[in-house]
Amino acid sequence: MAKAKKLPSGKWRCLVYSHKDANGKRHYESFTASTRTEAEMLASSFADDQDRKRSLDLTVLEAVRQYIDSNSAVLSPSTLRGYEMDLKRMNSIHALRIRKINSTDIQNFVSDLSKTHAPKTVKNTYALLMSALTFCGIEKKFKVHLPTIPKKRKTAPEDDQVVALYKLASPKMKIAIMLAAFHSLRRGEICGLKYKDLNGQKLHVHSDIVRGSDGWIHKETPKTDQSNRIVYLDNEELKIIGTGAPEEYIVPIRPSTVNKDFVTLRKKVGLNQLRFHDLRGYFASIAVAIGVPDVYASHLGGWRENSSVLKEHYQKPIVSINEGYAKKMNEHFRKILGDDATQDATQQ
Repeated sequence: MAKAKKLPSGKWRCLVYSHKDANGKRHYESFTASTRTEAEMLASSFADDQDRKRSLDLTVLEAVRQYIDSNSAVLSPSTLRGYEMDLKRMNSIHALRIRKINSTDIQNFVSDLSKTHAPKTVKNTYALLMSALTFCGIEKKFKVHLPTIPKKRKTAPEDDQVVALYKLASPKMKIAIMLAAFHSLRRGEICGLKYKDLNGQKLHVHSDIVRGSDGWIHKETPKTDQSNRIVYLDNEELKIIGTGAPEEYIVPIRPSTVNKDFVTLRKKVGLNQLRFHDLRGYFASIAVAIGVPDVYASHLGGWRENSSVLKEHYQKPIVSINEGYAKKMNEHFRKILGDDATQDATQQ
């Protein structure tokens, strides 16, 4: 900020840049006070007010761009890439001034976007817009109805479905399915594994392959702190993984290829809605079914201890196991009732 200068009169004056006129001439505001501190405080207050007014006069494009750029150093490459895609989806409102934007503008944008994009995509794009508006000083309360996100799969894959997928898979996809279903690895974690991460029967999961703005990136840090973990392989699994040079990838394909190949396998097996990521849910659900305590399932699968995400989104009933427990329950009730229930029924 400009420093105040003492005038011949003994007072202090501070000049602050205000604006440029149509001819490009710079204009300044003058603040005079009896002390240097007071003059500079008046000038600082004016400058802050000018900055606030300029920020409120940004367009949506400028505001979101400013928000993304300001946070770029602390965001992951995949998050930044998602933000850039969200910003492109806002092209119909890029030119709107954020100081004038209202609920109707945003609702129309959300409704139009919902015609061509999935509810989750719409919600993410809206969230970025709201974050950018708040960041730039817009504190209005908007009333906007977002599309409903369909509920996720309510049951986990069956044993025979996982086996069918595994048997039809190519050698590298066999490894990917095995690591996802039996050890709860994500796509990026699987594709980031190198043979140097294998030490006997211990496999160190600590890296990730993510998509950035310039393509796929190998990150030496996992998605979360809990994702940095050791998984334990048996001898048969070690045979399937095989051997390779330390820097060689165990599954040398991109995460997008894993998805694409899995969809092809899924169709061959006759499964329409199963995602590769659902295999991670299969691991969590089997852990529950065979009595693995949550604390150990969390550590093995890369979830935070006592994670609500593990319980609410991954641990789901497997139909065949569900039926088995139902039969056990029925047998228990039959045992405690004995022949009484049958006799009562025949007498009615």
